[in-house]
Amino acid sequence: MEKELISMIERVNYWGSSPQNLGFTRQAYLDKLNGLMHANLLKVLVGQRRSGKSVILKQFIDTLLKQGIAAHNIFYLNFELHGLSSINNTQMLSDVIQWFFTSHKPTRTVYLFFDEIQEVESWERVINSYLANDSTDAQIFLTGSNAHLLSTELSTYVTGRYVEIPVFPFSFREYTHYLNHEQDKINLIDFIDSSGIPELFRLNEESQKVAYINALKDSIIMNDIVKRFQIKNPKLLLLLLDFAIDNIGHLFSFNAIVKKLKGLGHQVNVTTVSNYMHYLEKTFLIHAIPRYDVRGKKLLEGERKYYLNDLGFYNYIRSSFDNDINRRLENYVYLELLHAGYKVYVGNIYDLEIDFVAQKNQQILYIQVTYLLHSDDVVAREYGNLERIRDSWPKYVVSLDDVKFPPRQGIQHIPAWQLTELLANQA
Repeated sequence: MEKELISMIERVNYWGSSPQNLGFTRQAYLDKLNGLMHANLLKVLVGQRRSGKSVILKQFIDTLLKQGIAAHNIFYLNFELHGLSSINNTQMLSDVIQWFFTSHKPTRTVYLFFDEIQEVESWERVINSYLANDSTDAQIFLTGSNAHLLSTELSTYVTGRYVEIPVFPFSFREYTHYLNHEQDKINLIDFIDSSGIPELFRLNEESQKVAYINALKDSIIMNDIVKRFQIKNPKLLLLLLDFAIDNIGHLFSFNAIVKKLKGLGHQVNVTTVSNYMHYLEKTFLIHAIPRYDVRGKKLLEGERKYYLNDLGFYNYIRSSFDNDINRRLENYVYLELLHAGYKVYVGNIYDLEIDFVAQKNQQILYIQVTYLLHSDDVVAREYGNLERIRDSWPKYVVSLDDVKFPPRQGIQHIPAWQLTELLANQA
């Protein structure tokens, strides 16, 4: 290998020093990785760009070093670094890993960390060869910013031998711990008005945050969608992202989107819109929420809702003047459910909507979300929809009211800033 490449690899590894600038410790993710340490599985961190995957890897490497793992048994590559851009195919990746084994002669368990692995073409073949090699005791950790690459192709090469760990921008709890704030109403509103992306916490000016979010959006669109999927109409892709941002929490179908776009003079069809929205999902910019028939216990076709992976995209770059706190509060609740490990659906019962049906470990929660329970009509609607559900699973109404309402027909009221603790205490 070239001396320049070897020099770069040595600089990004920790054979002479521990990781630096580790930032806020995201302990929940480190605990998940620790819990998988003795499993012969690929550990795959997947999530939106700049959600903190690389920092989590470095924090985990630091944890290993502090546990006494020898530095020469740890190998780390970040394929987004310019100096490592030549490692972009299976031959180069294989050569670099073999160089590590030859030059550093690791003993016992080897820990291989590959950051943004999707930048290497056909990387699965190389990684699978080490996973399947019984003569090498290797724990392998990957990160990636595209769910399509890290699910469809992984399942082809290493069926049943990997586990995905979704990584999100900061939760409300992480946000308050990072800033040393209380988990109260004022700070929740600040959080909903801003973002969970760590870099934004260090930017003070609104214009800087707008510029950062726009640059992040462009990077995701160009690198993770347009180039990877050879998109022919990037303008339509951006238009659909704007549509999703402006319409978080609204039910709509692909046919409805096509009709709206055609009304604006765009030549589109359902297949293209469906594919493009799917690509936006696979880069973790948005999440599609299907409808669930509570009585029939089955998924419903047609309309769905979309929520954002981070509210910064709504707060800083939405194209409309709408600033709907109710829908942003819904988006916050949805993300907290994801952080807590729930699968989430939009409920339907007697043609009435239940904002969220959340499932985890064969347990179910029903949740209605509203800004304020400020009138009898709102109370009747939010509680009334839940009262139609006849099973005994917990039911909650979440709002930003200053006072906690008493239970009604077994339905609990939860101030939104207490939701994190509630979810943490669920079975």
